[in-house]
Amino acid sequence: MKKTYDIKIKFNEQDARKLAYVANKEGMSIEKLLIFLARQKISYFERTKGNIKDLSCANLDEFEILEQK
Repeated sequence: MKKTYDIKIKFNEQDARKLAYVANKEGMSIEKLLIFLARQKISYFERTKGNIKDLSCANLDEFEILEQK
């Protein structure tokens, strides 16, 4: 089974409304927009600082692990 991870994120009301607005205008769910933005940031990080090779030190304690069927 493939693992997926769930994380809780808190936004103030104005940012939450703006995020919902952007997601709606882009034809995406908020979740898909956040995943897209996270992947863009990872890509930018790797372009500017080099590929991430060692993930053993990545702490996933903030995530809830969900089993995907």
